Amino acid sequence: MKPKAVLFDLDGTILPFDGIIRHIQLTCKHFNVRVPTKKELMKYIIGYTLKECIPVLIPETKRIIEEFKIYFRSSYNSDVASIKPFPFVKKVFIYIKKRGIKIGIVTTKQRRQAEVTLKYYKLPYDVLIGFDDVKRRKPHPEPVLKACRILKVKPEECIFFGDHPFDMEAAKSAGCLAVGVLSGYGKRNNLKKSGANFIIKDLRGLKKLIK
Repeated sequence: MKPKAVLFDLDGTILPFDGIIRHIQLTCKHFNVRVPTKKELMKYIIGYTLKECIPVLIPETKRIIEEFKIYFRSSYNSDVASIKPFPFVKKVFIYIKKRGIKIGIVTTKQRRQAEVTLKYYKLPYDVLIGFDDVKRRKPHPEPVLKACRILKVKPEECIFFGDHPFDMEAAKSAGCLAVGVLSGYGKRNNLKKSGANFIIKDLRGLKKLIK
């Protein structure tokens, strides 16, 4: 199919999780609190905001969560040169734009934080929806539907690519074709169970779906 728009999750789909993990751990060291392992962070933080998950994972951060968030974002944004998209992403985005298809990014990240990386690597897109642009984040369909409204396309005219079950749930609830990507958090079984119409190894498989 040739959609009118392609929507993407950000972390795990466009960007590896390494940058988030590293800077959460650095922030923990800065505040002298327990530093979680990568395995713990992958289990607790993916798909959630820092405010939701960090105090649960590290209870001693409850009283400093606002300061924690500010320090993390500053640390992350200052290191943008090392937080690189997957190597094939830019070519995929250029391919989509050449086909005359609109691109949207729908993320649980704060808008400004997402903009920093997308701008630095000059990734073309038409709309970006961060968690601070909506009242309800994924898995609720609100951020997907908002992206569609801004792009002036119907959800059924869009394909949504994401690595988390929340992405699949949001896409399906909104009415988009949902494609699970195995480059990040999700596994084939939980992506399929959450509503994925198709599953691909990484975004290079997108070309087979957009003809």
